[in-house]
Amino acid sequence: MPRYTVHVRGEWLAVPCLSSTNTIEWLGKEAVRRYMKNKPDNGGFASVEEVKFYIRRCKGLGLLDLDDTVGDALEDNEFVEVVIEGDIMSPDFIPSQPEGVHYISLDGNSLTTEDLLNLGKGLYKIKLTAEAETKVKKSREVIERIVKEQTVVYGITTGFGKFARTVIPNSNLRELQVNLVRSHSAGVGKPLTPERTRMLLALRINVLAKGYSGISLETLEQVIEVFNASCLPYIPEKGTVGASGDLAPLSHLALGLIGEGKMWSPKSGWADAKYVLEAHGLKPITLKPKEGLALINGTQMITSLGCEAVERAGAIARQADIIAALTLEVLKGTTRAFDTDIHAVRPHQGQAEVAFRFRSLLDSDHHPSEIAESHRFCDRVQDAYTMRCCPQVHGIVNDTIAFVKDIITTEINSATDNPMVFAEREETISGGNFHGEYPAKALDYLAIGVHELAAISERRIERLCNPSLSELPAFLVTEGGLNSGFMIAHCTAAALVSENKALCHPSSVDSLSTSAATEDHVSMGGWAARKALRVIEHVEQVLAIELLAACQGIEFLRPLRTTTPLEKVYDLVRSVVRPWIKDRFMAPDIEAAHRLLVEQKVWEVAYPYIEKYRREHIPESRPISPTAFSL
Repeated sequence: MPRYTVHVRGEWLAVPCLSSTNTIEWLGKEAVRRYMKNKPDNGGFASVEEVKFYIRRCKGLGLLDLDDTVGDALEDNEFVEVVIEGDIMSPDFIPSQPEGVHYISLDGNSLTTEDLLNLGKGLYKIKLTAEAETKVKKSREVIERIVKEQTVVYGITTGFGKFARTVIPNSNLRELQVNLVRSHSAGVGKPLTPERTRMLLALRINVLAKGYSGISLETLEQVIEVFNASCLPYIPEKGTVGASGDLAPLSHLALGLIGEGKMWSPKSGWADAKYVLEAHGLKPITLKPKEGLALINGTQMITSLGCEAVERAGAIARQADIIAALTLEVLKGTTRAFDTDIHAVRPHQGQAEVAFRFRSLLDSDHHPSEIAESHRFCDRVQDAYTMRCCPQVHGIVNDTIAFVKDIITTEINSATDNPMVFAEREETISGGNFHGEYPAKALDYLAIGVHELAAISERRIERLCNPSLSELPAFLVTEGGLNSGFMIAHCTAAALVSENKALCHPSSVDSLSTSAATEDHVSMGGWAARKALRVIEHVEQVLAIELLAACQGIEFLRPLRTTTPLEKVYDLVRSVVRPWIKDRFMAPDIEAAHRLLVEQKVWEVAYPYIEKYRREHIPESRPISPTAFSL
C-alpha cells in the first residue's frame, strides 16, 4: 500500500492510499481531513469540502494536477504540500536567493538583442537606471493631472478602439483598465516557453522605462520584481495581428501581473497567478488609470521573438560557412573560387567575409591538408555552384541578418505605446508607433534570407550521398543495400527545405481590418516572428544533417587528414556521434548535431583559427591547379 507524507499548515501527516487510481485531489482532501481531526476547532473549517487548495511537490516545488492519479504522478512515500487558498507557502519550501546575482540596467535606449536573449535565459535580473526612474515619474505626473482635471484623453478617460468617444467617469477609471486587460486576454494556442516569456516581459519593462507610457514608478517596480522572481504569466502564442500592438499576448502578460490567469515559476510550476505571486512574497498589481493600456500596447511579442530569431540566424549562418567548407574538402573541391581578388571586384560585405572564412579554414599553406594535396593536380576545372558560390549565397544571408538586426535593435529601444506621454510638453499625443510593420517586414525578410542556407545545404547533402558526384560510397555507408546509410536523412533535409518554402511566404503582405474598421490595417507580425523561428530551426536541422554527412565522408578519406580547424570540428562531432559503420537509429545523431549548432559549439571550435588567420593577414594559398591561370 503506497503512503505519502503530506505537509499541511506546518504539520506533517502520513496518508496511506488504498488505490493508485485515487486522484491527487483525493490525497489533498484526505490530508486536510486528518489535519482537521487533530484540531479542536477543525482548524477553522466547517468541512473538508469547503477547503480550496492545490498541491505541490516538496522536492522541486512543481505543482500537481488535481485530476491526475497518485499512481501516475507520485512515487511511493513522496513528500508533498497542501497549500490552502489564502495561505502563503512556507518559506521552508522556497529556495534561498542564489549568490552572485548579476543585473542589467534598463533605460529604454541601450538594450541589445544579445542582452535580451540573456535575460530570457534567466542569466540576469533587471534594475532601472536613475535617469529612467526620473522620466517615468515625470510622465506619470502628466497622467495624474489629466485624471485630476477630468480631461478627455484616449485610453485614460475614454474607452478603447471603437469606444474611443465614450467618456469614462473618474470613479470607473481603475475598473476600465482591469476590464481592458481581462477582455483583451483572448489568445489561443500553446503558451510561450519560459525563456520567451522572460524576453517579452523584459522587453516591455525596457519600453516602459523610456518614460513615454505614463505608468507609475511604483507599478513598474512591481513588474520588475515579478521578472526578477521569474514569475511568468501564461501567454498563448497565437492571437496578435501586430497592430494595435500585440494586444492579446501582452494582455495575458498583464493578466498574470494583476493576479489573474495562470502563472509559472521554477519554484511553483503552473498555478493560479495569485498563488504564484504569494509564494514569492509578491502582491498582485493594482492598476491605476492608463496603466492597463501602458502594459498591453506595443510590439513586444513580435520583437522579442524577433530578437531570438535574429540571434539564432546569425549563429547558424556563421556555422554554415564552416560546415560548407568541410563538405568542400570531402568533395575535393578547390579554394580558388575564394580568391581575394574575385570578391574585391564585387565588394559586398557579407560575400567578402564568407570568402575570408573559407580561406581561413582551407588555406593549405597555413593549415596543411593531406586531402587537398591528394587532388592538387586533378583535372577538375571548377566546382558546382553549391560549393563555388557559397560566398555569394551565404554572403547575402549575412547581410540580410545584419539589416534585420538593425531594425530589431531600433525597435526594442522604441516607445510603441498609444497615446504617448511627452512630459516636457505636458501633453499626450495619439499616434501609430504600436504598428508592427517594421519588425514584421524585417522578419519576413529574415525567413526568406536564412532559408537559402538550408536550400543550398540540401544540395550539398545530395552531392555527398550521390556516388556519381562524390566518388564516395552511396549514401555514405559500406555494404549498401544491406545498409541504407544517409538515404532518409537526405529525404528529411529535402522535406524541411520544402516546408520552409511555404513558410517563407510573407505574412506581412496580408492585412485584415479589425475593431469595427478602427484598426483597418495590421501587420500580422506575430506570425512573421513565429514562422521565422520555425524556418531557422529547420535550417539548423538541415545543416546538422550536412555536418554529419560531411564527417561521415571524412571516414572514407582516411588516413588522409584535413586542415587543423576542420579536424577540430570533426573531433567535436565525433565526441557526440560515432562513425556510421552500419545502420542504426539515426534521429538521435541528428538531434545531437543540432544541439551542437544551437549551442554554437562548431563556431567555438573554429573561431580561434578564423581570428588568428585574420590577425596575421595570411594571403590566400595558390594551389597549382587547372582552375588558375597566370601569365
